[in-house]
Amino acid sequence: MSDEIFINSDQIVELFQLLKNNNIDYVLLRNMNNELPYKLRKKKDIDILINPAHKGLLNTILVQNGWFKLDHPWDFGNNFKFLYSMDQFLMFKKSDLHLDVCFQMSCRSLNDGEWIPLDESIQKSSFQNKREVESPWLYELSYEDELIHLVTRSIFDKKKFESPYIERIEFLISKIKVDSFSEKCEKVFFKFSSSLISLIEQKKFSEIRIKYLSFKDY
Repeated sequence: MSDEIFINSDQIVELFQLLKNNNIDYVLLRNMNNELPYKLRKKKDIDILINPAHKGLLNTILVQNGWFKLDHPWDFGNNFKFLYSMDQFLMFKKSDLHLDVCFQMSCRSLNDGEWIPLDESIQKSSFQNKREVESPWLYELSYEDELIHLVTRSIFDKKKFESPYIERIEFLISKIKVDSFSEKCEKVFFKFSSSLISLIEQKKFSEIRIKYLSFKDY
């Protein structure tokens, strides 16, 4: 396969060095299929979480360094709603590289698909407990927070557990302390949390969303 369909990895390294050098508090949200830094296809984006206190600084730094803001591809008008004072997603572009920015850990409402932030304790944890890694992106979510992110994304946003997500979730569940994760999980899934964790441990991913939607013992 030709390298021409992939983003130059130097651009990716440059982006994260720019963020770090300007003291922007950020964390990579996910790297499915290990696309970064060498296999990110052109027109695909990098998903990052930015501390909302650094929203203005981020915009200034990116614009000063040749990035420009685009309309977000998910913005179709009425469907692009953010509840509970949540910040709207932003999309930036430089050359072939796209940067999809969010400022809160979130998921989509089962009502009309509005975006809603996860519990405040998870928001704080996403920055306080981020992991420094020896990779070009430098910072990743803690294993617990990444697991919460991938599970909520699968249930609420994608409405299914796709293979790359399943593979990563299975890795993450082996890295965490279940009791600690359960407390965090209850902030999102309440009394369904124990069933959710059990289904993950049993690798019954096809059953999770159906059982969650039909769960009534709250």
